[in-house]
Amino acid sequence: MSGNNAIGILETRGFTPLIIGADTALKAANVDLVEWRQIGSGFVSFVIQGDVAAVRSAMEAGADAASKISEVVSQLVIPRPVEELETTFNK
Repeated sequence: MSGNNAIGILETRGFTPLIIGADTALKAANVDLVEWRQIGSGFVSFVIQGDVAAVRSAMEAGADAASKISEVVSQLVIPRPVEELETTFNK
C-alpha cells in the first residue's frame, strides 16, 4: 500500500453483488483492487486502494451498484492507514 493514501472495504451478501460492486468501483476512479475475501455464511468483501478522493468515489459507486443486486453489509474508507495493515492483505 505504499504511496497510497487510503483503503476502502466493501462487504456484501453474495458473490454477484461483490463482483458488480468491484467492477463499478474500479471503473469509477483510479484505484487498485488489493484482494477479495470469502468471509463465510454468504458474506464476501473486497479491498481497494488509492488516493483518498478516488477511494471515496469508487466506494460510493461500488456500494450503489452492489445494493441494486443484493445487500451491502458494510463499507469503510480508511484514509492514511497504518503501514502494519499492509501485511494483513494477500497482494
